[in-house]
Amino acid sequence: MATPTVQLVSGTGNTLTPEKIRLVNFPWVYFGGDVDTLTAGATSGDCTYYGLDNTTTDVLRMACYRDISFEPVTNDVEDYCYGKLTRDTVLQGYTLTMTVTEDLADLRYLRYFLRQPTGNYCENTNNNIDVLKIGDYCPERVFPVLFEHHYERCDSGADEYLAILWFEVEMTLGAIAIDPSAGYSAPLTFNVRKSETYGGYGVWVRKDSVDIV
Repeated sequence: MATPTVQLVSGTGNTLTPEKIRLVNFPWVYFGGDVDTLTAGATSGDCTYYGLDNTTTDVLRMACYRDISFEPVTNDVEDYCYGKLTRDTVLQGYTLTMTVTEDLADLRYLRYFLRQPTGNYCENTNNNIDVLKIGDYCPERVFPVLFEHHYERCDSGADEYLAILWFEVEMTLGAIAIDPSAGYSAPLTFNVRKSETYGGYGVWVRKDSVDIV
């Protein structure tokens, strides 16, 4: 079996990971950076897909979370045309939710989850201390978010994955709970808006060792 390696995060910058343990069978989750446009193939029929580039802006990797769900936000509309009733469903966006656990102890992550300005966070590496001051929400903080889920099949030694990249996501953290046995946790909501740059909300990417025909 192949050893899974990150496929859709690249660049010459930093990908920051907290010192925690990733939950088994959950996807790797990354946010921040810039959307990277990639192409598979060198002749006609090229396929464009997307990843994250950390060259200009750091990418942060989440480590401890659970209960991921994606839900479309739709609006039902009715209209009359030439006396005939028509109904349609219009996609307004997506709402993603997950429960963040031990990552709440990393203030670099908490700053993004709570939408705090850069000036509200400071770190001194010599003394191993960091501080986050809670103030007003930043009016707009939008990132790309990548879910990269690796899997394996008995008849293949390839590193295979299914990924979902949302182009423009605003994250909001809900009530923080402290449980004596489970530690810190809080619901994290992702509100996905349509990207005018890429002409959509997000993209699915699948890499397999065989074609589906």
